Amino acid sequence: MTTTVCFFAFRSPYSRIGLAKLKAAGVAPVVIPFTGPPDGAPFFNPTDSRPKLDYYLEDIPRMTARAGLKLAFPDPFELTSRLPNLAFHLADQAGKGFEFACAASEARWGEGQDLNRHDVLAGIAAGLGLDLPEAEALKSAEGLRAAEQEARAAVNAHGVFGVPFLIADGQKYWGQDRFDLYLEAIRAS
Repeated sequence: MTTTVCFFAFRSPYSRIGLAKLKAAGVAPVVIPFTGPPDGAPFFNPTDSRPKLDYYLEDIPRMTARAGLKLAFPDPFELTSRLPNLAFHLADQAGKGFEFACAASEARWGEGQDLNRHDVLAGIAAGLGLDLPEAEALKSAEGLRAAEQEARAAVNAHGVFGVPFLIADGQKYWGQDRFDLYLEAIRAS
C-alpha cells in the first residue's frame, strides 16, 4: 500500500472539509502544510480579489453544511500561517500531525478561533497531550525550521498549487470535492 499525502492550509476552509472527510473515513494521511504555490507560479489569494472573495463567502457555508460541519468564520479572517505551521510541525514530530491539523482546522473554521494567537495553538496542542513552547522558541527551533524547508520542497516537488491537495497511488486530487473520488476508489479496492 502506498502512502497518502495531503497538503493543507489552516487558512482554507476547504482544507478543513477535506481533512474532516479523510478523518471520517478512517484515513490518516501524511499531512504537509501548503506554503504557497511552487516557486515561480502565481497564487490567487481569494482575499485579493473582491469577486473571488464574494464567491468564497457564498460557497463556504454551503460546502461546510454539505459536509455536515458547523461553521464560525474566524476573526480575524486573515491568518499569518507561520506560527500555526510551526505548531503543526512540532505536533507532527511527536506523531500527531494529522490530529493537530484536524483540531486546529476545526478550531479556526468550526469555532472561529484565531490561530494567530499562541494561547489558542497551545490549547490545541495541550488537547493532544503536547506542550507548545513560546512563539520565539518555536521560530528559532532548528528542527522546526528544517521541517518548514522540507514542506516547501514537497510543494515544489509535487507541483502543489492549491489546497486541499491529495496524492495517492500516483493520482492527484485537488479540492475537497475530489477527495470523494479518492475515497470511492479506496472503498472499491
